[in-house]
Amino acid sequence: MDYQDIESISDERFEYVLRLCYKIDVVIDENDGGWLGGWIINYYNRLQHGKIKPPFTWEAFCDNEDIIATLEGYGLDVEKFWLVLLFIYDLTMDKTLNLADFRKSQYEVLTDIQSYLANRPNARLYLSDDKDIPKDNRCEITSPMVLGALRRFVQENLTLLEEHPEQKEFRSVSYENGFDTQLSASYQQIFMYKQLDTLFNVLQLPEKRAKRGETVSYSKLLLISRLIYFCRLTRNEAFAVDSSSLKGIIKEYGDYTFPLTSKVYF
Repeated sequence: MDYQDIESISDERFEYVLRLCYKIDVVIDENDGGWLGGWIINYYNRLQHGKIKPPFTWEAFCDNEDIIATLEGYGLDVEKFWLVLLFIYDLTMDKTLNLADFRKSQYEVLTDIQSYLANRPNARLYLSDDKDIPKDNRCEITSPMVLGALRRFVQENLTLLEEHPEQKEFRSVSYENGFDTQLSASYQQIFMYKQLDTLFNVLQLPEKRAKRGETVSYSKLLLISRLIYFCRLTRNEAFAVDSSSLKGIIKEYGDYTFPLTSKVYF
């Protein structure tokens, strides 16, 4: 499918994407005001520049009779749903495969360093551009002058943060080469489940039952399970047949909150 004719996020085909983003990516200011975050712009730009390369196609999506029958049974627009599915897939990959740990604030990091140096008078400093390089291949620093300068740097910055407590919770997102943490397929599945479940709530899909003679399924959980399988987040064919496998994933991983920082949709 060609996306070049989508001129902006205001295109009607972006309706489902926009409605989902108003639920999951809203920035709240100190006055409790809110505005749309940047995820939808990131997605639009990535779509326009061919940065999203899923292991599935528009044609295969349209040929998936089970998924299409359910979508049409709910009265959903197939093309709009395709675009929001691409967004959710791209978001899922970023939030589970391109991660860095920024859970500690600058203040917490400085406090940890200060405590470590205070309790270990013979501490050494090692510099490396690769966390897996053996200690012998790193730059080892034992100079009292350098370590003393580090102690002063830490203390000076802690003092500044104490004077400006509103900055204590700041977490840096400028780390360019450290997005190497990856979560397993189960976390990918639960993340996609949560986004699709939120989408269905936003779209206010009604509770429906198949009429006599209909073969279409109106199970939202089964639809999510089939979409997870279609998006290649699992090779388990049972996901395309019933929702029991997904229920097991939800039971085990449903409380995970995804605290790490991702590279694209941060």
